[in-house]
Amino acid sequence: MTHALVLAGHGSHLNARSSEAVRAHARTLAGDDSWDEVLVAFWKEEPSLSRALDGCSAAEVTIVPVFMSEGYFTSEVIPAEMGLDGPVTRREGRTIRCTRPVGAHPALAGIVVERALEAGASSDDALFVLGHGTPRNAGSASAVQAQVERVRDAGPFAQVTPVFTDQDPNIAAVPDLAGERSAVVVPYFASEGWHVGQVAANGARAVRYAEPAGTHPGVAAVIRTLALEAART
Repeated sequence: MTHALVLAGHGSHLNARSSEAVRAHARTLAGDDSWDEVLVAFWKEEPSLSRALDGCSAAEVTIVPVFMSEGYFTSEVIPAEMGLDGPVTRREGRTIRCTRPVGAHPALAGIVVERALEAGASSDDALFVLGHGTPRNAGSASAVQAQVERVRDAGPFAQVTPVFTDQDPNIAAVPDLAGERSAVVVPYFASEGWHVGQVAANGARAVRYAEPAGTHPGVAAVIRTLALEAART
């Protein structure tokens, strides 16, 4: 029986770098013999989500959303665009499984820590995990808040706080929230797309910005874990 892995990302018409991380993770996973094919698909780029399986003959397909939280894209856009019935879809003799988003996996807490240390964070610093957030969907912030709790439990930093671009506490409040401590911000985004660039350009002075968590090479291993877990159920 043949197996295909599909990495589903957002993509962007505004920033050509938005899909780079997803494509890089796919290249890494293409060398894994767990799948006969490793494909990518995007909402705002080609190949599109709606045409992701065109030409794919695999009888077993696993879709991993390369998004950082549950929300509109994982609960509505991907299922609608890809014709999914739920976590498991059986169609024309094919079984299609869709996993949780990458950012919901507990292993991302370790990646957040690594990104902060790469940016020069010390145990005396205030670490801020930056998510999108939205008042329209509580799930958008919940993944960030869960990872913040895990990083706090790991204990490497004096202060760990969630902040957001579209809800409170807002990224603009970082200097006040940090107080006398030096601040390091880890963007909890899947790519180096438009959001990350805008935040860095408009962010507070004297704040160090790490690379986005979703671009870390270790995310490929998380994708693999999610896909193999789904295949076993």
